[in-house]
Amino acid sequence: MLFRQTLLFLSRRKELEEFLKRNPMARQASSRYVAGDTRREALEVTRRLNEEGFRVTLDYLGEEVADEAQSRAATEEYAGALEEAASLGLNAGVSVKLSHLGVRIDKDLAIENLMAIAARAARVGRFVRVDMEGSDLTETTLEIIRRVHGVHDNVGAVIQSYLRRSSADIEELIREKIPVRLVKGAYLEPEDVAFQDTEEIDLYFMRLLESLLRDGFRPAIATHDEKLIEYAVDMAFIYSRDEQEYEFQMLYGIRRDLQKKLLEDGCRVRIYLPYGEDWYGYFMRRLAERPANLWFLLKNLKR
Repeated sequence: MLFRQTLLFLSRRKELEEFLKRNPMARQASSRYVAGDTRREALEVTRRLNEEGFRVTLDYLGEEVADEAQSRAATEEYAGALEEAASLGLNAGVSVKLSHLGVRIDKDLAIENLMAIAARAARVGRFVRVDMEGSDLTETTLEIIRRVHGVHDNVGAVIQSYLRRSSADIEELIREKIPVRLVKGAYLEPEDVAFQDTEEIDLYFMRLLESLLRDGFRPAIATHDEKLIEYAVDMAFIYSRDEQEYEFQMLYGIRRDLQKKLLEDGCRVRIYLPYGEDWYGYFMRRLAERPANLWFLLKNLKR
């Protein structure tokens, strides 16, 4: 746990970010989890994944923009990626972060930007998922999702099972028929806000998962934990959920064997596919989950 907390702390250190971005071995290591720097690279990976049977969610990497112009540029990239994916006949939606759309600058700016993405996505029949970030943004994020969903129903939420408030949040989202992706959570949070023990987080995940599979609208289960996947399949059977009524979502570059097995078993599987030059924070959160990759990186940094 201390090791993970250290890496999550380092994910916010700009001096380390600048060093790693200049290091070719760090960039090579990050390519395991990131499709590339450009939309073109991401859409080519999307095409290959679609051919294998996977759906895709594109994530244009970036968060905490400094000004309105950056938030507008991110908005255009998200919407443009959706439109280009549709024109190419690719099965892909997007996942956006409100801090990338300017929520820390002005909440109304983020609402305007998300509305624009959702409207353009609706015109090409695509879905927009709003990622959950640190707990200081949870309430604002849910408020914005509800507001935009009231106009465009092609917008969904993400709920993190390590946050103590998540049961109440899921109940409200179910009532409003807002699609939910359930994740464990990947940010550093205090004990009064989030469970710290892995077993507690898993048990809460199972409790929330049961609610979603019983009553949720198009639930998405985002985990690589085989125990939780087996539990989800069992709950789906108990609540008479067809395999096409829910889906598993998994990260690009992690457990490809498990991703393929789920496809072979008839499950819907969507790959979360990040791209863009701002890969450092995302990469560090993946290292926090898979320490073996950190040792590989450290061994090669001086080469």
